[in-house]
Amino acid sequence: MFLLEKNKYDLGETSIENIFINDFMPGANGEFVKVYILGYKFAKENREDLTNEKLADYLGILESDVNRAWQYWQKMGIVEIENEKIKFVNLKELYINNVYNLKEEKKKEKGYSEIVENPTYANLLTRVEFLMREPIAPMKKIDIINWITSYNMPADLIEEAFFYTTEIKGIYNISYAEQVVRNWSRDNIRTMEDVEKSYIEHDVKYYRYKKVMRYIGVDKKFSQVDFNIINSWFDEFNFSKDLILAACNRTSKISKPNVNYVDAILRKWKELNINSVEEIEEKDQKKKKRKPTAFHNFKQITDKYSEDELVDVAMRKQREGFKKLGVDYGTHGKDK
Repeated sequence: MFLLEKNKYDLGETSIENIFINDFMPGANGEFVKVYILGYKFAKENREDLTNEKLADYLGILESDVNRAWQYWQKMGIVEIENEKIKFVNLKELYINNVYNLKEEKKKEKGYSEIVENPTYANLLTRVEFLMREPIAPMKKIDIINWITSYNMPADLIEEAFFYTTEIKGIYNISYAEQVVRNWSRDNIRTMEDVEKSYIEHDVKYYRYKKVMRYIGVDKKFSQVDFNIINSWFDEFNFSKDLILAACNRTSKISKPNVNYVDAILRKWKELNINSVEEIEEKDQKKKKRKPTAFHNFKQITDKYSEDELVDVAMRKQREGFKKLGVDYGTHGKDK
């Protein structure tokens, strides 16, 4: 029998495509990158005996983190999970199918390099990734930008569609956002004014929220608290839009307009039973009577006496004070 001693050291090499390094690695979690590279190495070696549990032990991380990593890379479109087996997608072929062929077949659609170089596209994708709470694969970015031409939809409305689906509906799904854009295109909605009209018809509460926030000049992340407060003015206080906007106008007096400031004004008006803009001047601007102070009370008392009577009153009060202390006022303070 002849035996060949196995090499104790792994002196081989694993080649990683630059597509992964340039397009996928920068936006990924560091642990996810480790899982991908090590899994890719073992796949090259045909190590079918290795499991996620062993991979986790090898890297010194939790098995749940390994599972999360594969879910992430599947979402990025560079691995496929079938029956707990991980299949690595050929990135060169993926690039050819999704970028090169796309350029050849659809000359009017945008390539990834053009997206990066165009400030409008780059800004849109930055906002979309922020709203989605995760990085988006380059191929998906190309799809989103192509909505501009496919649906004849401005970039700001595509951003609004993502804001609506994520912040209002709580749905973090690119396909759902595309459905919103598709519906807007079908209904010939091309401007923010058209979108607002659509909200009035289909989502009145969100229209109210957007109207108030834009009116007072607040541009911040969606707040469920602000959303509920604003709609309470309409639904609980039964205030008209004109009255609410009149309260919003008063934010011009402060440096940082906010919903709570408007809410305080409207609650005051509710207490004063103000129900229309016309009643504001009549009830809200009415000056309250000043409460009498101790000085005013004293002045009312002294006005009743002459100067001599005031002196007599003062001397009498002084004698009463000395008597309480056990001193004879007539002897100038000497003991009785």
